[in-house]
Amino acid sequence: MTIDDCYNFITLYQTRSVSDAAVALNISQSALSKRLRSLQDELGVALISTRNKRQLTITESGEVFFRYAQTITAQVQLLQNDLLDYQDLRRGTLHIGSVPVMAQYGLAEKMRHFMQDFPQINLRLEELEGANLLAKLQKQELDLGILRDVQSQQLNQTQFDTVTLTSDELQVVLPADHPLAQLPAIEMRDLQNIDVVSLNPGSGVYEKMATRYQQAGFTPNIRFTTPHIETLLAMIAHTTQVTFLFAKSAAPFMTSDVVLRPFATPMVSHLQLVYPRGTRSQATTKFLQYLTDAAD
Repeated sequence: MTIDDCYNFITLYQTRSVSDAAVALNISQSALSKRLRSLQDELGVALISTRNKRQLTITESGEVFFRYAQTITAQVQLLQNDLLDYQDLRRGTLHIGSVPVMAQYGLAEKMRHFMQDFPQINLRLEELEGANLLAKLQKQELDLGILRDVQSQQLNQTQFDTVTLTSDELQVVLPADHPLAQLPAIEMRDLQNIDVVSLNPGSGVYEKMATRYQQAGFTPNIRFTTPHIETLLAMIAHTTQVTFLFAKSAAPFMTSDVVLRPFATPMVSHLQLVYPRGTRSQATTKFLQYLTDAAD
């Protein structure tokens, strides 16, 4: 039995004529009769009686089938309407995971504009540390993720698509009264005997910093780690310690107590949007357009 069988029988029930039903359904009378016989054989009951040659009669089984056919076709129509809503962005939910940088890179503003333009699409945002974000992406528990390239590179590139949203430069953050604050740019050798505080492993900053020290041939003396930028800056104020942050993400937290200085050899990182390949919905596609409009 197919959904067409239900539609066919409803029309037959309403017209009480195979020939009239065939015309209404735009199929041949013989094709309709064949489908009706097949349906009755499949169900094992007679749905109609043709004893009266002038008018087709609906059996008691036919009356029962008609009621169910009405319910089935109504539910199918509701399903089609609901699916159309999702296709036309009138309904849906996007589950997004991001490292906590939405405001610093203007992405929160883009999300707000998206929500204003598509009020029926709900956004569920989880701000996560890198390792947790990667785990959720790998389990396909997120529609998309926003993370740094050092993190996205750990994903299977055959299973995910990646779009670069913006770039940022890793810089040294120093107390304003630190001796190195007088320099226009910092060499790694300048930091060899300087204590460090840092964002946690998995932040992207930690991994970039570790790479820079490894390239310089010595190990940083990391005294303190935290997931919060404002805590880092409070920890280094009026000390001889330093930290490392991406310039754009640090900007909103900067005070007169600290200064940013670039490395003599710049280290650039890309903030990227990642989503599982082959699973992109209409809502995801439109959301991508809004975020990539923010790219610079």
